[in-house]
Amino acid sequence: MSCLVIIGGGFSGAVAAVEFLRVAPPGSKLILINRSGKIARGLAYGTASEHHLLNVPAGNMSALVSDANSFVEYCKGLIPATEPGSFVSRATYGRYLEQLLAIAEEQRITDVECVRVIDEVVGLTKENGSVSVLLKTGLTLKADHLLLAFGNFSPVDPVAVDKQEMRDSYISDPWGSEMGSVRSEDEKVLLIGSGLTAVDMLLTLKRAHPSRKVVMLSRRGLTPCGHRKNVPHHTPQPHVQEELLTSQPSARGYLKIIRRAVAHEPSQWRDLLTALRPITAQLWQRLPEDEKRRFVRHVQAYWDVHRHRVAPVTFGEFEQYSSRGEVEIIAGRLISLTREPDGASVRIRRRGSSVEEKLTFDKVINCTGPCNNVSRTNDEFVKFLLEQKLILPDILKLGLEVGSDYQVLDGSGNAQPWLSYVGPMLKAQFWEATAVPELRIHAKNVAMHIANLFDNKNQKK
Repeated sequence: MSCLVIIGGGFSGAVAAVEFLRVAPPGSKLILINRSGKIARGLAYGTASEHHLLNVPAGNMSALVSDANSFVEYCKGLIPATEPGSFVSRATYGRYLEQLLAIAEEQRITDVECVRVIDEVVGLTKENGSVSVLLKTGLTLKADHLLLAFGNFSPVDPVAVDKQEMRDSYISDPWGSEMGSVRSEDEKVLLIGSGLTAVDMLLTLKRAHPSRKVVMLSRRGLTPCGHRKNVPHHTPQPHVQEELLTSQPSARGYLKIIRRAVAHEPSQWRDLLTALRPITAQLWQRLPEDEKRRFVRHVQAYWDVHRHRVAPVTFGEFEQYSSRGEVEIIAGRLISLTREPDGASVRIRRRGSSVEEKLTFDKVINCTGPCNNVSRTNDEFVKFLLEQKLILPDILKLGLEVGSDYQVLDGSGNAQPWLSYVGPMLKAQFWEATAVPELRIHAKNVAMHIANLFDNKNQKK
């Protein structure tokens, strides 16, 4: 019996499990390990709030490459009026993923075994052609192949923040249990960051207590754009893709072509960015390292707010708070953060200024977004993998280095046939690897690859 162990039960791990169960050769075994009981939820879909909406229309959120309408049909079973352009809650999407996994388990062929394990992986050893997976409870599991499927990690504290000193005046993870410490009397709140996480937290804070004053602080003061509501899809100029793929690869060159296309049809910029998705990986891989670095440093912040947009309802609510002056957006740097008897004292320097300002807040929340730099995460298993040189962070700290067929590269840059990865850390290789439309393809591809490995192994016996 060949055994696949998937470590991580969020979107990537759950969908890879679904796809593997569909094609696993007879006699295979799948073990899906997740440290919490929320299999198929992960950080993105673990929220219980129905107010936290997906940032992508339902029609683009099918987890299955082979069934583009899977999620829309699921939603119609709950809300018949759901359309492909509807924006539904992330909690609903989490329940959808749970159902997909349950159905895949039920429909697997009889001699393919599937086991769920709620535990934390703390170590690995490889010997005699198999891998031993050590769990925190002391159990050891044997595997023929490992698929790392961890997703995004919690935000890293800014350099200016001493979490121990700040204690309950500062929340390092807005998606963690610390949010329970926000009191009704916390009238003035600072959000470090102004991206998707910050918008979510703003709406959560204002819905709980409308009188709150919220300040967002980020280096450029950029906030996410919104999706259009009920606007017919438009196909941009077909020559743009070809022009980009045949141009001299550089961040400046790409930007020049895109700007020229947007200037031709300014109202259709969203459709233009959508049309680039099928070739984004090619564009990224064509760039030399110095050009990738230039893109990350100078362009990424602007790309993110235009590419990763929020639902129309969310954007409308955010605009209302902004127009009424209930949220202030500051472009600047956090210089220091110190604890005061009644909250926190913050020193900032606004963008373009050399003068430092002192502001006071009742609560400060880190909304800088998920951490993709595995070298900075506090995750103990990832630290183990780094220490054992089983994974290799990419040079730009965007994720992990992988080879062909998603094989993880070790610390020396060598592919490890027994170890694969799927998840947002593929951004280092493909850039566009953090959203469902791309991740579902990667999840299916890696599942097919591992199933083929097992099939070939069985045929040699």
